[in-house]
Amino acid sequence: MYSNSLPELAIQFVSYKKANGYQYETGAYYLKKYVRFVMETAPETAVPDKASVEGFLERLQDTPGGLYNAAAFLREFSRYLHARGLKAYLIPSGRLHPPTPAQPYFFTEDEIIAFFMECDRMPDTPYLKGRHLILPAIFRLMYCCGLRCKEARTLARQNVHLDQGYLDVLQSKGPKSRRVYISQELTEYLAGYDSRISRLFPDRTFFFPNRKGRPYGACWLERNFLRFWYTAFPEKKDSGISIRAYDLRHHFVYANMNRWLREGKDVNAMLPYLMRYMGHFEIKNTLYYFHLVPDIYGGILEMSGHSEGLIPEVDDGREE
Repeated sequence: MYSNSLPELAIQFVSYKKANGYQYETGAYYLKKYVRFVMETAPETAVPDKASVEGFLERLQDTPGGLYNAAAFLREFSRYLHARGLKAYLIPSGRLHPPTPAQPYFFTEDEIIAFFMECDRMPDTPYLKGRHLILPAIFRLMYCCGLRCKEARTLARQNVHLDQGYLDVLQSKGPKSRRVYISQELTEYLAGYDSRISRLFPDRTFFFPNRKGRPYGACWLERNFLRFWYTAFPEKKDSGISIRAYDLRHHFVYANMNRWLREGKDVNAMLPYLMRYMGHFEIKNTLYYFHLVPDIYGGILEMSGHSEGLIPEVDDGREE
């Protein structure tokens, strides 16, 4: 007989991950769904067993990304329980493979201009306080700095230092942080945004708050991105081409690499800086964005083989 129930073990595991510096919000989400499934179907289950794990994963067959993520977090949970001496079912290695990544979309200059023109037309709607200010600002930040969607949504106000021209992205992907320097033009734009949004949310914690003062959700960001995009380009709606807010990050890498090539800069020397700026920890992660652009990918990959490790981790200003 185990001294802790399955829900208690899951809570302890999430607390353990957070104590080790991980935000672990996505992991907690999938574990909560798994525990709820078990409590509804086999409440006597004390630790993950094959029947409950396979039954839960079966419900995610139509969402390859969710299936893969759920399996990865459940495997982590079971390893944690093994270390505590509990006999939990461990999903066999190789049981699931990562889903095929969506093909990145690279914007033209005209598309970017048209997209932001639609953002700037957002009306001031009283019952959606501040949305007309937040949407143009958050998408500009993502476009100019290549931030991940979550990094922009959850950016804390105290980590934005416009007087010094940088922002701190803390514990973004794993327990890693980085400092992102921003251009003078973007700094001035965000300063204007900050002044206006502060009149509506004078004591806000997040730089882009929803009407309750919390960060906006991922679905909200994606939904509004697509609304602006298809308003600007209604003919693209049924074209079969996939596009997401995350493509602003893809485009940031692509645009910088192309600019360096046009200017004749040493891409081999520049890549480590871009890698750290993006929050990547291996050159290959930055180069991922170019696997669909073979005319430049091959040459860059060959040049960059010895670039990793040249640039140290960015100090996020916190004491050891």
